Order: sequence, then C-alpha cells, then structure tokens
Amino acid sequence: MNNLSHNNAQRSLQTALGEAVNGYFQQNNLAKTGNATLYRKAVIILFIHISSYACFFILSEPFTWLAWAFHGFTTALIGFNIMHDGAHGSFSKNKTLNNITAHTFNMIGSNAFYWKQKHNLNHHPYTNVAAADEDIEAFGLLRMSPDKPRYWFHRWQHIYVWALYPLTSLFWFFVLDFVAYFKQKISEQEFSQKYQTKDSVIFWLSKAFYITLYLLTPSYFLGWETVIIGFLCLHAVMGFLFAVVFQLAHVVDKTEFPQPDKQGNLPYEWAAHQLATTADFAPTSKFTTWCVGGLNFQVEHHLFPRVSHIHYPELHKIVRNVCADKGVQHREYSSVWKALVGHVNHLRNMGRAA
Repeated sequence: MNNLSHNNAQRSLQTALGEAVNGYFQQNNLAKTGNATLYRKAVIILFIHISSYACFFILSEPFTWLAWAFHGFTTALIGFNIMHDGAHGSFSKNKTLNNITAHTFNMIGSNAFYWKQKHNLNHHPYTNVAAADEDIEAFGLLRMSPDKPRYWFHRWQHIYVWALYPLTSLFWFFVLDFVAYFKQKISEQEFSQKYQTKDSVIFWLSKAFYITLYLLTPSYFLGWETVIIGFLCLHAVMGFLFAVVFQLAHVVDKTEFPQPDKQGNLPYEWAAHQLATTADFAPTSKFTTWCVGGLNFQVEHHLFPRVSHIHYPELHKIVRNVCADKGVQHREYSSVWKALVGHVNHLRNMGRAA
C-alpha cells in the first residue's frame, strides 16, 4: 500500500505488552471479543435508535427537530459501540456477525469498505503521520500537524473549529466517501484492495437506502422544509461527536506527530508509535466509556485493536503498568474537559507556530 515502515528492530515493548495482556485473558478464561454485555448494549442502542426515528413522524415542530438531533446522538452510539468493534473483528467470534455489525456504517450513511481502508489500514498503523492518516487532513481549513503548511487564518482555528465539527459527517458521507470511491486512494496512499463489483453494488445501494430513509420518505410525510432542518440537526450532533471523540485521542497537546525520513522510515517501533501518538481521556468515567464505546481508551485500542472495547478498562491498568516498567510515557487526560483543553491548546499552537 505504501513505503512507510516502523523501526521494528527492537520490539521489546510490543512483546511485553502482548505477554501481559494475553496473560490476563488466559488467567481469567476470557475471550478477547464481545460477550453478552456487549450484545445487550447493542440491542439497547438499536432500540433507542429505531424509536427516535419513529419520533420524526409522531412529534410536531419544533419537537420533531429534537428527535432528529437525538437520532444523531444514537447514530454516533452505533458507530462507536457496534460498527467500530465489528469493523475490527472484535464484536464477536463469528466473522459473519462482525461483517454485519461493520456494515451498520452503511445503514447510518457511510461505507464499511472505505472505513476499513481509512481506519484499519491507514489510521491505525500510521497514526498522526501526515502522508497516511486522513484523520489529520482538513484540506487546509485546519492545521493539525506540524508537517502541514500554516496559513494566516489558522491563528483562529481553535475558535472556528467548533463551527466546522458539526459539518464532519455531512462532508464525510457526501464528499469523502465518493472521492475515495472514484480515486481509490486515501490521503497519498493507494487502496490496498480495490473496490470489487460486490463492493460497488453495496456502496451505491447503501447510499440510495440512506437517502430514501432519511430524505425521501420523511419528506413525503413531513415536507421538505421540516426534513432538511431535521437532517441538518441530525448531522450536526453526529458530526460533532464523531469529530471530537476521535480528535481528543490524537490531536492534543500531549501527543506526537512522527514523520518518516526520505526512505519512509518512521522513528519508533510500532507499539512505541501508538503510545506516542495516542492519549486516553476520562478513564474513570463509566458514562463516557459506555457512550463512546471505550474510545476514551484509545491507547489500549490502538495497541490491541482486535480486542472488544468492553475489556479496555482492565487493559488500561495492565498497559499503564507495563509502560511504567519500561519507562515509556502513557498519555492520558483525567476528564473529557481536560482533553478538550488539550485539543484547543494544540490547535492554538499549530495556528501560531511556523
């Protein structure tokens, strides 16, 4: 896919982490995938999601728009808790169930095939590497990495970013998905696997299904004005949550942005790279953990992406201990608020630094 490579001559950190985590699962006779706890959670989220959709047609204005906004929240819950685990193959031991849950992303507007390319194969191995990680690409509107050029208006990016984040999912679903489909490329990296006929059919049918479900059908019963306002409310909430949750883990003042040399060599071994570019936030908040599907434990997720998020709180303790033994920094913020401050500080620094 690309010529980037980690400095894996020494893998002592990765080995130590793997041994400690594998030992935990073996000693407790646990599977690394999801269990009944996750499945109950998924059913609850899907029930709330479907119920909120029904409220579009039951409630009158302005309450119907609140239902659309709340539906955006439940859509984000599906992405964080169900789709994300499924796409990593950690929702279940059953590959078919993983594939089905991964494709809930198609149901909520995007595309599982593109997500796996963008997220699993680009973002995860090459986190915060400007040439490969599309999550830090803002097409000049924002400067998230020191490797990107700075423009005069970036001086205020830590302020105007909050007006951009609500547009994230609209731009993603209706622009980036199509750009990636036709270019077969993410950032500067070619797709490792091209769209096959089956993937193309799923792509177009999914987009048609989404437009029918969220624009055509509601407009028939509610009228276009009501639906457009509601649709924008939905995406404002969903887009904001998608953007903020993923940015708080990587685009903050505690993380690094390693860049390759001219030969494509990155400075760290794989595990050290994940620890340098990722931060946990609000690790003691059960509410945050439940809502964001353990994505507040991004360090543990990046080190063990094939492990379901329901195990991350325990893995957090193990990873911190190994890092302490190895003298490696484990980066985290104690609360969502402190992570938000770290994000703002980073954007401010990137906007003012040369």
